[in-house]
Amino acid sequence: MFRPMTRCRILILAALFTVLPASGWSDETPPAETVRSNDASRFVGETVTVCGPVAGTGYFPHLKGEPTFINFDQRYPEQSFTVVIWGKYREKFEQSPDRLYADRELCVTGRVETYKGKPQIVVLSPDQIEIRDAGLVVEQFSYEERVLLKAMLAALGYEVDIGTGEWGPAADQALLEFQEEQGLEEEGGQSAKTLRALAQAVDQVPAEEQQRILRLLLLNLAQREEAAARK
Repeated sequence: MFRPMTRCRILILAALFTVLPASGWSDETPPAETVRSNDASRFVGETVTVCGPVAGTGYFPHLKGEPTFINFDQRYPEQSFTVVIWGKYREKFEQSPDRLYADRELCVTGRVETYKGKPQIVVLSPDQIEIRDAGLVVEQFSYEERVLLKAMLAALGYEVDIGTGEWGPAADQALLEFQEEQGLEEEGGQSAKTLRALAQAVDQVPAEEQQRILRLLLLNLAQREEAAARK
C-alpha cells in the first residue's frame, strides 16, 4: 500500500499529465502541398495540408456519428473550411478536440471533400493535426486544470493567486519565469516539456503544500459537480 504522501504525489503527477496537449503529426506523415484554409475549396479531391485559424468548435454527441466540428476563418455557417472528427475517433485524442483546438492556428493533413458546398477534411487521428501557434492558450485547459497549474506555480514560490481557475497576466508571468528558470523559455506555454517540468518539480514542493494543492483540486471538482446537480 502506498504511503499517504506517495499517493498524493502520484495523484498530482497524474493530474498534470492529463493536460498535456496532443502530439503533432508523425514523421511517417507523407509530404503534402500546404494551402490556406480560405483556399481549400480549390483542392477538393486532393490530399493537402490545410492551414488557418480556428474560429469555432463544437461537439455534438446527440447527432448521428457524434461529430466534432472545427471551423476555420469564420464561425458556422460562414466558415471557409471544416475539420470533422467522428465520435469513434475522439478517444484517440488526449483531450476533447473541441476544447484542445479552440482558437488555435492549425495545419490539418488529409483528403479534401465537400459537404453542402463546404470543403472539409475528416480526421481519423491526432497525427493529422499540428498546432502551429505558440504560447499558452488557456482555453485548452479546464477550470480545474488551471487551478492545479496555478497552485503548483504558487507552491514553487511564484506570485500567483490560488484557489481559482481564472487565468490572467500574473499567471502568464509566473509561467514565463518558471520556463526561464528551466531553460524552456522558447518552448511556448503549451509545450509538453513545460508541463513535464512542472510535474517533476512536485518533489520540490513541501508536503503540506502538496496536500493543499490536492485539496484545492478536489474542492473545485466537488463545486463543479454540486453546481451541475442544482441545474
